[in-house]
Amino acid sequence: MNALRFDAGVGTFAVNVRENSLWVHKAMGTHSLELQLEVHIPQSEGAGRLLVLETDLFAPRDAGPRAWLGAAAQSIAFTPGGVERPTLRFLLTGAQLLALEESRTGDLRLELDVRAVLPQMDGYPGASQATEHISIAESRWRQQLAGLGRSLGVEMTIPFPSDDEPGRAAADFLREARRLLGGNEIDPAMLMVRKALETIKNISGWNWPGKKDKGQARSPQTSAGLWPERPWKTRPAAPCM
Repeated sequence: MNALRFDAGVGTFAVNVRENSLWVHKAMGTHSLELQLEVHIPQSEGAGRLLVLETDLFAPRDAGPRAWLGAAAQSIAFTPGGVERPTLRFLLTGAQLLALEESRTGDLRLELDVRAVLPQMDGYPGASQATEHISIAESRWRQQLAGLGRSLGVEMTIPFPSDDEPGRAAADFLREARRLLGGNEIDPAMLMVRKALETIKNISGWNWPGKKDKGQARSPQTSAGLWPERPWKTRPAAPCM
């Protein structure tokens, strides 16, 4: 357990993340990662009746600073000598979950910074910060991701302008594909995505995988594996799936 130390007279709070309390749920257009804290409140008077917890969730990295994932706050009752178990909810995008999975080696490691405030106490209401180190077994983490089903997918951005007539046509195909996916019409949605890619192929002049004209001269940018120079290269990209 970690300690949250207030000024003398209030005492020290013990806090930790409950074992196996992490869950990942589907949300509206995103995902909810839940953790449950266990807070042991000391026997103390004059600190008020409210304790406010402020938390930040991080993913540690072997090289470089840890990566911030989200923040959550929770208010609980100050009950001297009691134990409170608040649930923290962090909204994570599919891209964040996929990044966690890609960077993971074995068990998933997270860090939770916890700060506490007693807004009704006399004197300084804040406490020292505590950092909880969280380890989620690989099997449990993979089980959580599997439970998300098709709500967790891979996103791909196509750097293509959408503000001219051909570009708008490709963007319209992608928007229609997204609408069809919302109605669980998988095959028609795939057809719309294919039409969008074919539209881009026909008007871009880019080299695509597959059969190539061996006699076609290639620009230095193309031979280096980059996009050919286009006058509209800085225009906004089309919506991605």
